[in-house]
Amino acid sequence: MHEDIINRYIQSYNDRDIEGMLDCVTEDVIFENISNASQSMRLEGREQMGEVARLSGNAFSYRRQRLISIVVGEGKAAAEIEFEGKAAVDLPNGVRAGETVKIRGASFFEFRGRLLSRIADYS
Repeated sequence: MHEDIINRYIQSYNDRDIEGMLDCVTEDVIFENISNASQSMRLEGREQMGEVARLSGNAFSYRRQRLISIVVGEGKAAAEIEFEGKAAVDLPNGVRAGETVKIRGASFFEFRGRLLSRIADYS
């Protein structure tokens, strides 16, 4: 059940289906992106997550996340994720438009019922 919602969330991300992504999260979801290469970010709530997802989707002409491995426990999950994308614009971390970005990281998920209540991406 929990692995299914994670797969659905990642597939929606890859399809640029913002509404599909938001259907996978609680109204008060916490989303964190912690990065060594650029600024970290913390968002609270579906509305804020959706706004940022719409904006950040335009930063890449192509983007894809791939689930490498996952461990699911009681109300939580940890996954190794590979991201690949082609920058559509110059990014704040120094990546130039047209350059390909490949990052391997970890994502941690918490659940409330059948939905994601917290997503923390580390790269």
